[in-house]
Amino acid sequence: MKITSIIELKGIPENAIRIFVTRTRFVLEYSLLLNEEPTIQLACIKAFHKIFLHFISTEELLLTLPEGVADEDLTKEEKYKQWLNDKYSTVIDILIQFTSSDNKAVREHSLCTLMKFVQQEGQTPITKLRDRQVYFPAKLFEKILSALVSDTTDKQDLIGRFLEYADYDDIRYYVLKFLLSSLKSKQQATPSDVYLNNLFSLLEQISFPQIEQDTCTHFLSKCPEEGAAPKMTSTKEHKKMFSHVWLDFLRHKLPASLYKRVLVMLHEKVMPHLTSPLLLSDFLTQSYEIGGAISLLALNGLFILVHKYNLDYPDFYEKLYALFEPSVFHVKYRARFFFLADLFLTSSHLPAYLVAAFAKRLAHLSLTAPQFGLTVTVPFIYNLINRHPNCKVLLHRPNSTTEVAEDPYLPEEPDPAKCQALQSSLWELQTLQNHINPDVARMCQRIDHPLQKDEIPLQDLLETSYTELFEKETKKKVKHASVNFDLPRGLLNHKSDRFAMCWTLT
Repeated sequence: MKITSIIELKGIPENAIRIFVTRTRFVLEYSLLLNEEPTIQLACIKAFHKIFLHFISTEELLLTLPEGVADEDLTKEEKYKQWLNDKYSTVIDILIQFTSSDNKAVREHSLCTLMKFVQQEGQTPITKLRDRQVYFPAKLFEKILSALVSDTTDKQDLIGRFLEYADYDDIRYYVLKFLLSSLKSKQQATPSDVYLNNLFSLLEQISFPQIEQDTCTHFLSKCPEEGAAPKMTSTKEHKKMFSHVWLDFLRHKLPASLYKRVLVMLHEKVMPHLTSPLLLSDFLTQSYEIGGAISLLALNGLFILVHKYNLDYPDFYEKLYALFEPSVFHVKYRARFFFLADLFLTSSHLPAYLVAAFAKRLAHLSLTAPQFGLTVTVPFIYNLINRHPNCKVLLHRPNSTTEVAEDPYLPEEPDPAKCQALQSSLWELQTLQNHINPDVARMCQRIDHPLQKDEIPLQDLLETSYTELFEKETKKKVKHASVNFDLPRGLLNHKSDRFAMCWTLT
């Protein structure tokens, strides 16, 4: 297209139009030719941002063509706008490519520029709308999301930059709509781990306001009129889509690292916003039965379903009992596990045999536990006995007259009801009274005295490590031991000094 035709069309000074055309062509050509130079790319992105935000806001890109019209029948203004829209599409494609750049600044600037285009298009549409029609640049937004949820390139760091837009209701709606469509397209295939990690990183950005309302009003684009977009403005519809997306996502086989990330945030960020948290019961029960760290992390969500949503899971405490094994002291989520286990065993309505089984199991593990583990297990046992007076027989049986030749407790029995813990005793704690660590020995000696009413707070003990134990020992003040009853008055002047009877110092 000739520059003169644009000048005739708009009546704008020739110099201004020539600058725009020259600048646009320069940016487009050099962004493609010098795409390995980050400084050039950043300059191109800034030019894209400035030029096209101006043309969107001034409705220069607004183009309405009659159906079936040929190019030669277009007016000069329509040809100009058509050319401008073609350049805009080219710019978008280049920015989408830049989101996969090796340079972090280029990736982030590209994403931010694209999202600014989304925001500006939402406020000033580039297509003519009917009355009360709601406009959101869905096609552009879908291109951005397709680039973020890549099958081959890890985009998790770039998705983190997307967080500033996640609070908008229209962004949430179209992200969920895209993810739902993307997951359905993967139903017959096995998605890559990269895809699943990218999708989860985007999905975990989705949030709902703390004070929820029936109608959504916080939009990045122009807020629709009342009744114009019932699905997009309905919080209930958002939660329905949110639930479908999570269920479809959890049906896929997740890599171990991603599995753990999901379980860590599931109870706090996902369950409160589902249409029915019980939809997660199958996933959580299957996770709980896997064993190891996966089972530990599934505890929280499963406990919420059992106690808050009345999930019937009769083997819950039996599975919890099985998790108390030597490796629990060395897992990453040790503190979280003991905190939850203490929470689960708080109820005073638990049968005595069950509490005794957990106390005995912990005492048995304490014999071989590391020192930092004992700072948790011993107070844990003390609190269990304190909450359940019927278990005090584990410490003292006043009416017993028979001597026990061997411990009746069955450590290999998986069922806490059959392990005979209530017929045993906590002799392990008496053994640990001779532990090399004086703090551990002192804690174990508390069983020789009447139990206090106040429980030992575990929160400050859960994160104890060897480093903390060493620091505590090195900060202790050393007390000098006395080696003599009488203070000496000189080298040979002590009254009972036999050496002075034989020698005289001169």
